[in-house]
Amino acid sequence: MRLDLKAPPWATHFLSDWNDWNKAPLPVGEMKPLDLPDDVYFEYAYLDEGGNRRPDPDNDNPILNPWWDFASNICGPTYRPGPYAEISAVAPAGQVVRLNFESRLLGQTRRLLIYSPPGMAHTPLPHILFQDGKAFFGWGKVPQVMDMMLHSGSIGPAHLIFLPPKERTLEYAFNPLYRQFIMEELLPFVENRVPCDGRRAAWGASLGGLLSAQLAWDNSDVFQKVVAQSGAFLFSEDMDFKNPFSGNESFVHQVRLEAPRDLRWHLDCGTMEWLLGSNRHLAAALEEKAMDVHFVQRNAGHNWINWRNGLAAAMEFVLGDWRP
Repeated sequence: MRLDLKAPPWATHFLSDWNDWNKAPLPVGEMKPLDLPDDVYFEYAYLDEGGNRRPDPDNDNPILNPWWDFASNICGPTYRPGPYAEISAVAPAGQVVRLNFESRLLGQTRRLLIYSPPGMAHTPLPHILFQDGKAFFGWGKVPQVMDMMLHSGSIGPAHLIFLPPKERTLEYAFNPLYRQFIMEELLPFVENRVPCDGRRAAWGASLGGLLSAQLAWDNSDVFQKVVAQSGAFLFSEDMDFKNPFSGNESFVHQVRLEAPRDLRWHLDCGTMEWLLGSNRHLAAALEEKAMDVHFVQRNAGHNWINWRNGLAAAMEFVLGDWRP
């Protein structure tokens, strides 16, 4: 698909999935037609003279990005949303429990949500722990995805644990205290409310994917599966986290240096993300260790539309062979 955009007269720079948004704003005078895959989901915007990011006034497509109200989008002629990616106002069929609990380690009151399939709140089931829990619950509608897949018979049931962050970068980026909080406080608290049958998966996107990978790697006696969507595997402990385009792939190096773990991995990433290279490196490192890794690439950028399109495949990876 060839995309030939015309910048509005007030625009100074072009921002898009193609050039990593703020990493490399393109002066509008240098804009050229883009050749994109036919199945692409593509987001873009413009900068004005005041440095404000603004949508394309000539693009009538509804803005879908929950983070950015300026992100215009275009879909290729063969683009199709993933299974169960477009769920309307269907409520979860099972039980949603919203809880507060006190963390001694963090010195905070933390919130979480637990979802159990209908009639199974007291049944021992696998547990799936989601970082960015509010987003996966609300934007991803993961409970509804699981409901529909259970109805189709493609997966078994699980208790879903949604943990929102308070200080996301501080907690998710190489923070051993936060991982200790999850293992020593959160999991026992949750398992006193909904029983676990011993099977657990860690799931997250971007920085949450990095955290989920580290958590499972360090606790492979507790977790058996990892889902990382656009995991921030480029990142390193010594990087400037105000610059998300830097880092030297600390976790990838850890995997290469250490003994393999008894873990199964599902990685997915957009082909237009600055994190694609580091996700490819991690997939290769896991394969070199003879670990089971599924790696999916979609023609999209770093956004929730991309991740929602991958939810069903990741859910089947986790629960397709985890049945009662």
